[in-house]
Formats: sequence, structure tokens, C-alpha cells
Amino acid sequence: MRFAKFAAVGLAIALSGCIDMDMDTAILGPDQARLSGHIEVSREMFDMMGGEADFCPAEEGGTLELTDTLARCNMLLEGTFAEVFTENEDGSPSPTATDLGDGTVRVTFPMGDMTSDMDEMTADPQMAAMFRPMVEGHSISISVSGAEIVSTNGTLSDDGRRAVISFELVELFEDQPDVPEVFEAVVRY
Repeated sequence: MRFAKFAAVGLAIALSGCIDMDMDTAILGPDQARLSGHIEVSREMFDMMGGEADFCPAEEGGTLELTDTLARCNMLLEGTFAEVFTENEDGSPSPTATDLGDGTVRVTFPMGDMTSDMDEMTADPQMAAMFRPMVEGHSISISVSGAEIVSTNGTLSDDGRRAVISFELVELFEDQPDVPEVFEAVVRY
């Protein structure tokens, strides 16, 4: 599953609650990346979504784990930037990776759609009251890794090799969520 599709599935589920998502994009070269991570949803949500085909297609790098209470899609996809990063089918902003020609790559993850979708939901106090308990305790973590993170607006790991943005979904219900419009990192490969 390419990054844009994986993230879109995660976002759709996130907006309905019941998700935990942790993804890393490792920059391996001037046009090579590896996406790894997982999305977890309750088994009930998974069954309501129609099962494996939309949630975790094996032909796109997904491996499904099911228990009585949980559905987890483990992702592993390695290839060129075009193979890992694709444009969203609906034309909305999608993640990008751009070789800067000096041994570094700029990686961007648009986050604005997530917060704007939540703005619509939280504008109605009754809807916000209904959805808030569903997202409590669930989180999203997106990271970029490589030989060195040159710059980022995320949190830099102690070893300087990973930039991370993480947040609890309940933060999206705040008036000014602490989620940037774009998560960005310049990575040396």
C-alpha cells in the first residue's frame, strides 16, 4: 500500500476514532524510500469497514493480524519515491519526497486536511461530545529517518537520525491543536 493510500485509510479511521497509527519513512537514497509501520483498529471497526481488502491489501505491502478485539495492518513497502509516495486520488495534498541534489531529501507530510476535517466535526458541540470519548487514548505518530536529519519542524531523536510528529487524537478537539499544517524534514541519506 503506498503511503498516500495508507495514510488516507488511517485518517478516515482516525476521524471516526478507534485508531492507533505509527509509520516511519526511511530515506535510503536520492530516489529510494522504505515505508514501515502499522495501523490498529478495534475488531468491531474492522468488520464494519468490510474487512481486509480496503484496510490492508497484501498486494500493496500489508500484512494483516487479527485477534478477537484488534485488527492490525503491518506495512512494509520499499521502492522509488514514485512507488512509495503517490498522489491522493481526490486531489488533496499528499506526502512528497524531493531529492535536493546535495545528498539530502526534503520529505513533507500535509497535516492541514486532518485538522480542517476535525474543525468541521468540533464545530457542532453535540458531535464533538459524541466523538471525543471515541478518540481518547488513541494516537498518531509519523516519522522520517535516515543517516541524519538536517532540519525538521518535528521532534528530533537523540541520535539525530529520526524526526517525529506524534499526537493524541483528542488534541484535535482543542481550539488550536498543536499539529502543524505540514510536517517536514530534510534528511541526509
